[in-house]
Amino acid sequence: MKRIEAINNDADLDAALERIGELLRCAKDSPEEEELRFLSDLVEAYEAIHYPIPAPTPAGAIKCRLEDLSLNKYDLIPLIGSREAVDEVLAGEMSIAPEMAQGLHQMLGIDLELLLGEAVPLES
Repeated sequence: MKRIEAINNDADLDAALERIGELLRCAKDSPEEEELRFLSDLVEAYEAIHYPIPAPTPAGAIKCRLEDLSLNKYDLIPLIGSREAVDEVLAGEMSIAPEMAQGLHQMLGIDLELLLGEAVPLES
């Protein structure tokens, strides 16, 4: 297979991903490992531009952490106030008050800025 020098379109992306698959079991400190790192960087840069991942919403982040921690959404009632309020927060219909955000941050480990709707970009 030809060496990929740039990723300019999705066909190049597919070829790079195929080559990465071939290189995944390469020897450490080999030329193949260098090629793997190079291609991985190219793919990451191309995908960041053409397929960006949006920052999560506060509701999405809460749902994800509840699942990660095997918690039920109604475990949030002491922090949010009622079943109805929990449902509204998780539907994105109710904003999160600073006191709620602090409790959710402590319980779920979610950044306060995200909980308060101050979207922060994901680091790559």
